[in-house]
Amino acid sequence: MAEPPAPRGTAVLRGQVVAMDTGAPVRRAQVRVSAQNVREARLATTDADGRFEIRELAAGRYTMTASKGGFVTLQYGQRRPGESGTPLELADGQVLDKLLIGLPRGSVISGRVTDEFGEPVANAAVMAMRYTYAGGARRLVPAGARDTTDDQGQYRLFGLPPGDYFVSANLPTREVTDPGDDPSGYAPTYFPGTPNPGEAERVRLGLAQENSSVSFGLVATRLVSVSGQVLGSTGGPPPGGSVVLMPPGNARGAAAFRPGGGGRIDTSGAFRIANVAPGRYQLQARTGVRGEGEFARIDVTVGAEDVAGLTLVTAPAGRLSGTVVTDTGAPLPSSAQPIQVAARPATPDAAPALGGGGGGRIAGNGTFELGNITDPRVIRVTVPQGWMLKSVTLNGQDITDTPIDVGPGQHVAGLRVEITQKVGTLTGTVLDARKQPVLDATVVLFAADERLRTFQSRFTRTARPDQQGTIRITGLPPGDYMAVALQGLEEGQASDPEFLTSIEELATRLSLEEGESRALTLDLRQR
Repeated sequence: MAEPPAPRGTAVLRGQVVAMDTGAPVRRAQVRVSAQNVREARLATTDADGRFEIRELAAGRYTMTASKGGFVTLQYGQRRPGESGTPLELADGQVLDKLLIGLPRGSVISGRVTDEFGEPVANAAVMAMRYTYAGGARRLVPAGARDTTDDQGQYRLFGLPPGDYFVSANLPTREVTDPGDDPSGYAPTYFPGTPNPGEAERVRLGLAQENSSVSFGLVATRLVSVSGQVLGSTGGPPPGGSVVLMPPGNARGAAAFRPGGGGRIDTSGAFRIANVAPGRYQLQARTGVRGEGEFARIDVTVGAEDVAGLTLVTAPAGRLSGTVVTDTGAPLPSSAQPIQVAARPATPDAAPALGGGGGGRIAGNGTFELGNITDPRVIRVTVPQGWMLKSVTLNGQDITDTPIDVGPGQHVAGLRVEITQKVGTLTGTVLDARKQPVLDATVVLFAADERLRTFQSRFTRTARPDQQGTIRITGLPPGDYMAVALQGLEEGQASDPEFLTSIEELATRLSLEEGESRALTLDLRQR
């Protein structure tokens, strides 16, 4: 069945992108707008005067982002690095013009990478990393700036917003196949010259600043191999597959630049991964061909010697299936935005290489099936505008906010996913001390019950005032909430349960009935 075309509307956005320091137009910048209720993002390129126009937009609340190499990528209305910008609320036929986005020139980190003898290292991959909120916790993640050293070992990372960074370098090494060859190489190394991210030195950048003194040497180490055998659930070698070494759990963000590599499983079930630097890893195996497969994972600590004789026994992944229905018994809505069901990880540290259940469309009769489930999951849906998830039940028990733990090879059938048009909505404004509307604020809405402040929680939401100063949060389940308006909130920070606990005393308590639309005025609070 062909996918229906994305809806075309009658609203228009017009504006200009300029350099923040000079006010000069930024030519050939990309301007992208997207909205939750519109399936596709729209893109425009600025002309010689830095101007853009995006037409045929459907009514909705849009986020607009401008970017160009050498400049910091910003959302419209964004005033601080790491926080969200101002959404644009568009009605049918509305024209918003004179929108101005000032892009600051990006900051730069540059330097030289050398070996243990002070000689330049060519072709080393260099990356800037920074701490940010991801998956409900503060983690060290790539900042997007990457480069490869030249023949003099020089690198340059540009387009960085102001803030604190950590710089890491990694030199890919050839596989050692001859026992007489030198198995040494270089560990992924952080400035000022340590393989341990906890010992890395931060590099602080101001706006449009260049720091050209971030030079360091790679740490020489003995590279080893990790080898063993993979057996299928029947006891014999699997029909093909692969293994991969990944940093475990919470270390995944901090060690995102130190992959352990991977390899194929041969016909006897044997595998070997070469050039592995010392460290802690999770060894993951996935067997089979396209579609369903079997999985296994174990934790491995790698030292200065080869790790051999490992055995992984795979097991079939789990499956989930069920039906999507409406709460009134009416037929499912027909829309250009198809209904999709997803089994999302219940924890932020679910194994990334093994996870399945990402999502899929429902069949014409409302049924769905999700495979490759290897860890606890919560069921979530993507539905047309005006609808929301009401409940997920299994054998009559409500499990909407309870993770489903599917055992190896188990098929959990009979899930009932109920959607509703009784959509809870919160609208309002944020006022400063003079009782004037504030645009530069973030409203955090979260469950009063601490047990519901979990990863993937339906009850934790954030919103920014639109161009008219109006907050709008929709798709809210009934319940008791806490709401607070703050400035300087980092994107993703509200997903941290500890942060939510820390702002409880600043928050206003409110209750929302099923399908209720409620207005709320919040005073801007100071942390």
